[in-house]
Amino acid sequence: MLDKTVTNALLHLRAQMIRDSLDGLEHVEALLVMRGVDLSAHAVPRKIAQRRDTSILAMDALRSGPKTGKEVSLYAASVTDMTYEEARGRMYQALHNLRRKGWVERNGALWGTSQFPI
Repeated sequence: MLDKTVTNALLHLRAQMIRDSLDGLEHVEALLVMRGVDLSAHAVPRKIAQRRDTSILAMDALRSGPKTGKEVSLYAASVTDMTYEEARGRMYQALHNLRRKGWVERNGALWGTSQFPI
């Protein structure tokens, strides 16, 4: 196996361990340091939220009452590590999916649940 392949596999394993809070991180990092890898130069990519997670996040944002799409996106960005731009795209998609299922309603710019009708 090529050195680069082994290093990439260890970097991938490190990222997975950090994202999922798995044991053994110090061992993987020790192997990477032994291979001459600068750990500070390798940012850990964030785990991409699943559709179910974004739907739950959108419903959580609407729990306190109707909100605009921007307010839902700002809420999502504040409680996750997503940027506002990432949250905006995902929350609008989640809201439209939830509307199609009948779980949320839209009236003009406001989104709401059946618990808090618009």
